[in-house]
Amino acid sequence: MFAKLFTKAGFFGAALAVTGALGATVWASAAPTETQVWREAFQSSPARYDPLAPEFVKMLVEKFKMPPEAVAQMRPQTASGTQRVRLAVTARGPQIRIRVSNEEGTEPLVLAAVSVGLAGDGYASKPGTLKSITFGGHRDITVPVGAPVLSDPIALPVAAGTELIVSTYAKGSFKLDPLGGGAVVVAAGDQTMKNELAGGAPMVGRPAVTGVAVMSPPSRRVIATLGDSITDGNRPALTETRSWPEVLAKRLAARRSEGDYAVVNAGIGGNRVLGAGWGPSALARLDRDVLRIDGLSHLIVLEGTNDIGMSGHTVFGNNPVVTAEDLIAGYRQIIARAHARGVKVVVGTIMPFGASMTHYSPENERTRQAVNRWIRTSREADGVVDFDLVARDPKNPVNMRAEFGSEDGLHPGAAGYKAMGEAVDLSVFE
Repeated sequence: MFAKLFTKAGFFGAALAVTGALGATVWASAAPTETQVWREAFQSSPARYDPLAPEFVKMLVEKFKMPPEAVAQMRPQTASGTQRVRLAVTARGPQIRIRVSNEEGTEPLVLAAVSVGLAGDGYASKPGTLKSITFGGHRDITVPVGAPVLSDPIALPVAAGTELIVSTYAKGSFKLDPLGGGAVVVAAGDQTMKNELAGGAPMVGRPAVTGVAVMSPPSRRVIATLGDSITDGNRPALTETRSWPEVLAKRLAARRSEGDYAVVNAGIGGNRVLGAGWGPSALARLDRDVLRIDGLSHLIVLEGTNDIGMSGHTVFGNNPVVTAEDLIAGYRQIIARAHARGVKVVVGTIMPFGASMTHYSPENERTRQAVNRWIRTSREADGVVDFDLVARDPKNPVNMRAEFGSEDGLHPGAAGYKAMGEAVDLSVFE
């Protein structure tokens, strides 16, 4: 019998099917080739947050004089309609794919429409660039609880640093948790194919869009940054410097026309190495957010501040007491698991938090110093970035430099993020 040859639009584009004499069909995907492969170029790790501890709410009201209505806005908000996010990719290529996550959801996410376009002003897209996104050839898809979905390839050329507008329209309502630290604009109804949203309102919370992959040369490698809010960055602000990983990505891109590396940010505000609650712990999410990435060559770890600051009885609730030895054991696990995948690990020293009302105590400072000594001297990682040295006040080393814009004594501002991103020695990636 003659074999029947035909094509069908599949996940990666065209696919070839050969039907033999016994009726068996073998599909040959027509996507990544020897000259181009899919590489991660943006990530926003999914997370779900525990309710605010009563002690934390009391502190906000009594010590920070936060009005009750402002505290209420820190609790999960329910919204419906179109959710739009602005993001930047860190690789170049002729095609992209969008990743939408329901990995931290509690019920199926029903997407009726999704679009992407080049970013214009604010949360508007550039006219003529909006494209409807499909999943297996369909505009709608139901994302099961605990799962992500990847879109079909989209013909939208991008360069390192290109900013995109991605819109999702979900049937029913969705929740946004302000503790997530991200920013979206929400508008009524399906406005996914509108350049500018009508009646859009800004809201804070981690977006449904958690990744963008770019069809890139196979030589391009990926650097992942694993951390808490200091790595996650000032995500709601549409400013030039939103995080230190973005500064690092721009330095790498400028070094060799578009760069040999893409940088993806696996930071989650409030995250910890050992404990869950403000997003899954770093140890729990390491495979999901980092080691699954194709082309991953390096991992930079800057995490542990919250393990120390939330240790024991604190305004964040009651947690197990974390010692320096506990945290070091967590780092060793991250290093071992990454090395098993052939990934090099760079560890950053924990930055000063002496002026923080939530994290500082003499005991916590001793733990921070002990952990930093191990990071600097153990040689168990493949490299070290001394963020503590960069950020600390020379006259009062337990505090961050005032010029780095640390209003709460814990988080850097734009100047601090810039200094951190510039402190990474690029030779560690050679």
